Amino acid sequence: MIKDYLSWRRVSDVLLFLILPLISLHAQQLAFPGAEGFGAYATGGRSGTVVHVTNLNAEGSGSLADAVSKSGRIVVFDVGGVIDITNKAITIASNVTIAGQTAPGEGITVYGGRVIASGNSNIIIRYLRMRGGKSVNQSKCTLTLDNCTNVILDHCSISWGPWDDVHIKDANNITWQNCIISEGIEPQRFGSITDGTRNWTVSHCLWIDNKSRNPKMKCYLQYYNNVVYNYSMGIIGGHSAADNYQDVMNNYFIAGPSTTGDKYFDDWTETDHLYSTGNYYDGNKDGKLNGRLITDYNNATPVSSPTLKCPGPMNLQTASEAYAEIVDHVGASRVRDIHDRRLITQLTSLGTKGAFITNEEDVGGIGTVAGGNPIVDSDRDGMSDEWEIENGLDPKKNDAKGTTLGGGYINIEHYINSLAQKSSFIMYPTDVTARLTTPTTARITWVNNETEFVATVLEMSEDGKDFTEIQRLRPSYAAATVRNLTEGKLYLFRLKTITEEGESGYSAVVAVNDEYMRPGGGTPAGTSTFVPKEGKYYRILNYATVPFNSGTTIAGNPKYLCFNNDGTLGSTEEYQWDNTALMWDIQPYGEGYSFRHVATGKYIAAVNRTISSAERIGTSNTAAALTITYTGNQSPAQSGLTTAVSMYRINSPSNGNMQIRARNFPNDWFWGSGTLDRSDMIFTFTEADIAQVTPVNAVISIPATNAYYDLQGHRLSAPPVRGIYLQRTTTPGGNIVTRKLVR
Repeated sequence: MIKDYLSWRRVSDVLLFLILPLISLHAQQLAFPGAEGFGAYATGGRSGTVVHVTNLNAEGSGSLADAVSKSGRIVVFDVGGVIDITNKAITIASNVTIAGQTAPGEGITVYGGRVIASGNSNIIIRYLRMRGGKSVNQSKCTLTLDNCTNVILDHCSISWGPWDDVHIKDANNITWQNCIISEGIEPQRFGSITDGTRNWTVSHCLWIDNKSRNPKMKCYLQYYNNVVYNYSMGIIGGHSAADNYQDVMNNYFIAGPSTTGDKYFDDWTETDHLYSTGNYYDGNKDGKLNGRLITDYNNATPVSSPTLKCPGPMNLQTASEAYAEIVDHVGASRVRDIHDRRLITQLTSLGTKGAFITNEEDVGGIGTVAGGNPIVDSDRDGMSDEWEIENGLDPKKNDAKGTTLGGGYINIEHYINSLAQKSSFIMYPTDVTARLTTPTTARITWVNNETEFVATVLEMSEDGKDFTEIQRLRPSYAAATVRNLTEGKLYLFRLKTITEEGESGYSAVVAVNDEYMRPGGGTPAGTSTFVPKEGKYYRILNYATVPFNSGTTIAGNPKYLCFNNDGTLGSTEEYQWDNTALMWDIQPYGEGYSFRHVATGKYIAAVNRTISSAERIGTSNTAAALTITYTGNQSPAQSGLTTAVSMYRINSPSNGNMQIRARNFPNDWFWGSGTLDRSDMIFTFTEADIAQVTPVNAVISIPATNAYYDLQGHRLSAPPVRGIYLQRTTTPGGNIVTRKLVR
């Protein structure tokens, strides 16, 4: 059948030669070398303006949203990292090239909102991650390409769409190649749907952890050399009244843990005209690639030869060859992020790993993406000085639009095309864990992300500031044991990778005996008498879902009591482990305890004060006696614990024994009704070690904006995926450094 297809291609080329003028055949320029299929001749922003993305803002000057908002642009990146567009959308104009491969570090991820190119044409998108998430409207998709013409997606990663990852309707001349379409989330958990699209090529893509629609083929589609893994329903026919034509060639369908039954082809009817050849199904989940040839059509109308006649190139491989190529470089793989690496690990388990997810929280959230260092580009033409010199161009002259290098591409295109390969960026270890195997022994594990490196360095700290190398391990190691620790003492660990060319940035910082550094939590269950410990500050948490309402439950996010700017008691859900604004010094006083706010030194006042005509709990310069009364055990859904915690009322004996009560989150708390144990009126406590706490706004002298530092002020090549780090921001008052623990 493959021979028949190739013979047909040769005949079609001859027919085109006879029908079209010779010059028109040679005038077509590929979007980039290696472009395939119906979208292969998209022009993007060729001959347009080079625009730099200079920040990770959701909108405004220097943002990606601004860069792609106008036609005729080639977009390059001076920054890498996560662009959080929660509750927003990025709209791509016509005649735009997005060169995600130019981003330093781990590249670019767009997160939390939608990317829309509907109604526009001639768009090239390469090496870009688009991850929607739970904040996206449940009836919408991460990427929308409705009514588009001449569009090519190459090496993109698209995930976390609530309705589908991608919606594409009534589009024409489209290519998706080398992309990952993954992990559709609730309510549907689907990959992609199309209706009315014509001349669509999908090749060398990985469809993984989508319940269905990989994709739904209500269209004219050329679908070859893809892998579909861990699905409930694989590729779906159009099953509509209209006729649809699907050429499905040399794909691999591989069952995963969520796959039941042999539903690689599903929901097909006689209006689906299916050409199927060279497709394989591996359903035994045995960790080996050993599928069988698919010979059935599942109610579709069989077609003996391809229907679609595509003028673009076609790199047709066998299904097993395509699997190997996909494992090697599918997705935004110049440097794969933590999620794409996780998905490739699932795929290569060949049946034993993988799952449908509710939303991104099931897989640890978006995480971080290392920013790296921008290129040196003296003339700001989008090309590095080093590359320009190597290629005979002038690094001090803006010659992006020049054609010196020939081949039908302008100079900037030659440059961005040269970056479409795996990066030399040195990846740090990821998925770092630390656990105590005995009270004095810690086991550290991690994942090595480099294939050719000399060693992994393990460093340890007792204060989060001064780290010392304690072990240097061979590349074959991905775990280490640290002995002779002091029982109950905090220890922090981090790693870096050493290669012959240099070293990576540091991994996440992980710790043992670090309970006080985690969000959520609570006082151990059954603690009927709360007694503050010496050397500890406390965070005061409320888990209510609704304030001032009898229907409230204990299932809300943790809210930490703090003081508002107007001097009244408030709360926040923003957590930073060493933020003294969340901490209270609770000391015996009179017949109860005093509550002193660590950040301001003020106390919780024992009586209400009137603010904006409402009674509120205010601050006091002097201590007041408050009582802490045990109300029983509760199991807050968002505590992060598997055990119950003790809950308490906080009452004011000098104010009729009234208790702290929530009227509005986050800033309206007052002394009221002192006898109820409802969720918006009870609290629990978590400890913070005084010795480890420093002000969250520490002023130190560090030279670079948009850079990251360890707790000693040493610059990191990238922020850790999780862990403690410093980041400089510029304010009128000086260089303010925020210390964080991202977990």
